[in-house]
Amino acid sequence: MSIYNKRWLSAACAGVLVPLLALAADKAPAPAALFKEVRALENGGALLPGSHLWMHGSRMADYYTIDRANAIAVKAAQHGVRNVTRFPAGSLYIKENFDIHKVLKTVTAMLKVPGYDHADRDWVMAAYKPNGQVIAYGRVESCISCHAIAAKTDFTFPSGANLPIATVEKFFPGQPISPFYRAALAKQGHP
Repeated sequence: MSIYNKRWLSAACAGVLVPLLALAADKAPAPAALFKEVRALENGGALLPGSHLWMHGSRMADYYTIDRANAIAVKAAQHGVRNVTRFPAGSLYIKENFDIHKVLKTVTAMLKVPGYDHADRDWVMAAYKPNGQVIAYGRVESCISCHAIAAKTDFTFPSGANLPIATVEKFFPGQPISPFYRAALAKQGHP
């Protein structure tokens, strides 16, 4: 790990993680407070292990994505998201979603709050526009029903995990699928 990354993790522990860990069980932060944590990760947060800059998403709406996480989630996933069965309390995982021109369109977030929603692994789900306007927040059924597919990895999708096109179309009806995503699935032998 580089000195820069160690310094960032130390700063993250001091500035970002303390507010999240101070949450009482079943007490999610207000949407604006969570967006401040999201913004902190956007401005220098670590990449989720196994992720890289400008990954291809499944749809034209998220043609490129960047997965970032706070120090708690990064540590839990240090051997890869595929090896995580439960993320610890305070884990924050964000996905920056960019269009084909690399313009940020939305940011989605998952925050683990103990006691928040046990049936759905205690994740607070959120989606924001780049300016912080809330698109969805809390126990978002459409997010949960899709993420439940990834129950083995605590409702998180490992980087590079490609869902079948029919699944993507089910959860995002009417949204054009990225040609890159279609080609990647075909290369893997999926229709």
